[in-house]
Amino acid sequence: MPFYNYVCKECGAHFEQWHSFKDADARAVCPNGHVQTMKVVTAPAVVYKGSGFYVTDHRDRSSENSG
Repeated sequence: MPFYNYVCKECGAHFEQWHSFKDADARAVCPNGHVQTMKVVTAPAVVYKGSGFYVTDHRDRSSENSG
């Protein structure tokens, strides 16, 4: 199950809450009891492993001299 980041509109508290995918749109309650919360969109964590993720890995060497 993924976790979602929230910020409380009333007190400014940042918190995380776990939801299943089917309950992703459920309202979150602030740890201080407030219900005016907003989901914070964050970038996903991406880890590249192995070769093939760099410009030089699959570059055609003949194209460097034709320019």
